[in-house]
Amino acid sequence: MRMSSTLCLYRSLYRNLCRGLCLALLTAASGLPAATAAAATPAAPVATPTAVKGVGHGETATRKVGWITLDSPLRSGPVPFAWVPESEAGPSLSGLLAQIQRVADDAAYAGLVVALDQAPLTLTQITAIADALGAARAAGKHVMVFAEAYELRDYLLASAADSVLLQHKGSMWLTGIAVEEMFLADTLEKVGVKPDFVQIGRFKGADEQFMRNGPSEAWSENFDGLLDGIYGQMVDRICANRGWTRAEFEGLFIKSLTMTDVQLVKAGLVDRLVSRDLTAATEAAFGDHWEWDTEMGAADSGGLDTDNPFALFSAIFAEPEQRTTRSTLAVLHAEGPIYSGDSEVAGGFMSQSTIGSRTMTAALEDALLDDNIKGVVIRLDSPGGSALASEVIWQSVRELQAEKPVVCVIGNMAASGGYYIACATDRIYVQPHSILGSIGVVAGKMTFAGLYDWAGVKVHRRTRGPGADLFSSVDPFTDDQRELLREAMTLTYEQFKDRVREGRGDALPDLEAVDEGMLFTGTQSVANGLADDHGGVGVALADLAAQLDLGEGSYDVVHMPGPLALGDYLNEVFGGGLSAPLAGGSATAALRETLRRVVGEGAYAQAAAVADGLMLLQHERVLTLMPSTLVVK
Repeated sequence: MRMSSTLCLYRSLYRNLCRGLCLALLTAASGLPAATAAAATPAAPVATPTAVKGVGHGETATRKVGWITLDSPLRSGPVPFAWVPESEAGPSLSGLLAQIQRVADDAAYAGLVVALDQAPLTLTQITAIADALGAARAAGKHVMVFAEAYELRDYLLASAADSVLLQHKGSMWLTGIAVEEMFLADTLEKVGVKPDFVQIGRFKGADEQFMRNGPSEAWSENFDGLLDGIYGQMVDRICANRGWTRAEFEGLFIKSLTMTDVQLVKAGLVDRLVSRDLTAATEAAFGDHWEWDTEMGAADSGGLDTDNPFALFSAIFAEPEQRTTRSTLAVLHAEGPIYSGDSEVAGGFMSQSTIGSRTMTAALEDALLDDNIKGVVIRLDSPGGSALASEVIWQSVRELQAEKPVVCVIGNMAASGGYYIACATDRIYVQPHSILGSIGVVAGKMTFAGLYDWAGVKVHRRTRGPGADLFSSVDPFTDDQRELLREAMTLTYEQFKDRVREGRGDALPDLEAVDEGMLFTGTQSVANGLADDHGGVGVALADLAAQLDLGEGSYDVVHMPGPLALGDYLNEVFGGGLSAPLAGGSATAALRETLRRVVGEGAYAQAAAVADGLMLLQHERVLTLMPSTLVVK
């Protein structure tokens, strides 16, 4: 059974604290030195590299074969907590890409094996990994991908390899992609809740899942175009890698479900059937003189020294420092819905992180004032959120951009307020399946008169002054109120478009062709001017270094914001505040975990971000938020 990353974090923290306390007490009582803990044994991967080929006297030197197992989510940013070592925080996308890059660059490596074990990866992560595998192949390294079974997403990654390996008696289920949208108007009516929303942007669709029982023509046009792009890119990429036409590949979709493993090989979908240890397959690819390498330069950094109880307790209150000593490029990580105030690493109603305007502006100011920081990459993944917070961050980005180059790398999405921030930078990089756009605004409320009546709740509302009843929880907007709200939202919408025009300039030749809430894939965005190029953080850093004439090895890379000190984290958790990770009690925690299990790890991250954004309606009047969660199955 896999535990959630948050639960693992709590367990690790609790274990370290208890162990340190016990060591401190025992040491104080006995005067003996603290004992050394036994190293934890990692869980067995989907297939285990058991064979190691040695080198005898006079034989050819042994070459390494890298081994990567993908069986868990990948972090998009650095370890957020100062006391948690990299090894306990779970794998990261940047760390994985660095390992593949090492295989590509180091002559000691003959190639690489990637074992897939139902890892909940996003499409943007899959394409980033596939691109890295392609680069390794271009460097002359043989790449093999292994799985017990393949679906379309797995096959998208596997097609980037030289060889697609399948376990004996394994299967392949190739089908198209599907997205399910839920419309809640009838459900809300049954429980006496009336949604009352106003949106600006014909294609925005922010109010539809609450106010309709089916999609409008405009929203269907918008969403269908996005799905066409996502599906087309997946299929075209696989066809290019495997040498098929689209008709040939799609002709194998349904057939693959009923093919035996041998038939899958004959059809060309699989290159080789293998046993789980992959020894024979590796010998066939690399000869007799090779050995597995499951580390590929991965280093364990940071963490608490639990062997020294005094160091352990000092770390609780130590403030982590980030000092630059020479030319430096900064990577500023921003993930989740956008709020006014502080960012959260593991807070909110559902999501794992939020983008707080106060935290972002402070980090941007630090980058501005640090003379050693020569340029900044903003790694952004957000469905949007508060219109006000988005504007505050936009202004801070522009202040930094006036002094130093700033570029943006989009993860899964930069929609609505997320794109609002992105367009303030000099250059926008995307993955093919990133989602951009949703230039529009939404505002509204839910009224609960029917629910109150059913529950026997009597509401007596007292108001003073004009407009005090605008956001009444009982009465819907009057016609005058709705028109007033629309006028106010139009100001925000026009401001949004002005910011896009100012930020993108000539790079976006026709704003009217991409606004009003329309959504686009990363590849479509490069074509229409919403973005500039394909690439991840590595590409952005390399381009920025070249622009600044920083040679390889002449500069450092620092990640911002810095890791949270243990004392600050404990204060957030146990010191109160509705945004603390434990706030809401066991009921909220149970709801989060239930949703995670129902929709799956990958879908949960997207659904959580949108749900957290909608919670902003409790204290924000106007949102720039992508209205729907896109979960491709």
